[in-house]
Amino acid sequence: LILTNHSAPNQRLILVSEEKPAEADWQTLIAEDPSDVLQSAVICGGKIICSYLHNASSSLRVFDLEGKFIKEVKLPEIGTVGGVSGKPADQQAFFAFTSFLRPNTIYTLDMNTLEPKVFKAPKLDFNPDLFTTEQVWYTSKDGTKVPMFITRKKNIAFDGQNPTLLYGYGGFNISVTPAFSPGKAALLENNGIYAVANIRGGGEFGEKWHKSGTKCQKQNVFDDFIAAAEFLIEKKYTS
Repeated sequence: LILTNHSAPNQRLILVSEEKPAEADWQTLIAEDPSDVLQSAVICGGKIICSYLHNASSSLRVFDLEGKFIKEVKLPEIGTVGGVSGKPADQQAFFAFTSFLRPNTIYTLDMNTLEPKVFKAPKLDFNPDLFTTEQVWYTSKDGTKVPMFITRKKNIAFDGQNPTLLYGYGGFNISVTPAFSPGKAALLENNGIYAVANIRGGGEFGEKWHKSGTKCQKQNVFDDFIAAAEFLIEKKYTS
């Protein structure tokens, strides 16, 4: 069972026979998703748990051993899944989850009900219920739609007066996904806004998105970042 990007920029899961390993004999178990990147696959409890990158945040989907979709696992909010683990015979899997509002938390996943439960969570003096993360799409200079996460207090005034920290990366096929930071939490508690623009050059939408922010296309990275700032000003998040 192999995860590969061969003939599938967003990756697919294939079966390769030890007796007939030639490409002509490969079988596709889980086909490439045209819009989401398949990041990992783990067999547990007679099922396959697949972690996808969907619009720059995680999606956890479960398939049977024939590759048939069963269910998407309900995650706490927009966030990032990491370290999915389990054994083929076990009826319980584990995964880590973090978001802009939640520090890294370990969850169990019941392989019968496919319902997650908190296994271990850090304690901290921060109330995530006062805040929200929204995902917006804005238009870059060349017309490309780019997503951006905006984390803020739920009751902010849209008067252009909120101090705002805008972050972007856009390089080396690296995806900037939601993650918790004590420093950002302090900003949020002091009526600040934290925005992350998922500009081209990263890995959020596979190899095509990455390459459109490299080499002779590098200007797209800067145009995307500038357009994110202009959006935040236009919509009166900040000035």
